[in-house]
Amino acid sequence: MNSNSISALRDGCESTFEEAYYAFHQKLYAYFVKKTGSVTVSEELVQVTFIKLWQFRSGLNTELPLSVQLFRIAKTSVIDILRKEARNRVVAAIDEEAHNIPVNAADELVHDRLLLVKQGMRHLSPMRRKIIESRLEGLSNHEIAVSLSVSKKTVENQINKAVRDIRKNMDVPLIVISVTLHLL
Repeated sequence: MNSNSISALRDGCESTFEEAYYAFHQKLYAYFVKKTGSVTVSEELVQVTFIKLWQFRSGLNTELPLSVQLFRIAKTSVIDILRKEARNRVVAAIDEEAHNIPVNAADELVHDRLLLVKQGMRHLSPMRRKIIESRLEGLSNHEIAVSLSVSKKTVENQINKAVRDIRKNMDVPLIVISVTLHLL
């Protein structure tokens, strides 16, 4: 196809688009089969390539052969689909791993962390201990504030100080304490 055909395509000439389809769809199909090894995916990619050609026709360069521009679109379409498949495989592998973790092991881990936090609570002031115990019972910061007749901000500050105190008195990473309190 010459530069006049590309100009006509840029202007939205459907018959020129149809000519381009018939001129290149077999070559694109062969290219996609070679790259993906799948007939179904290749058929879909041919359609995607021509849809993109039509959508972005205003950006076509009359100085470059249409075949070069079309195969550039085809190449990016293959890359997009391969990335998508790779992402799906990674997500599936992560899901599989998550399902293979025994529930008992996860429960054990939470239980062990909770014991560490409770051991560290022995050194807290009565007010901080009461706030942390309430938090461990599942009360929200607002509910704790109401039950102790203090502000919500006071509860938040006391929780932060309690976490620092527990960490200081024990060799427990801050994240373990924070996550344990957050999970409850």
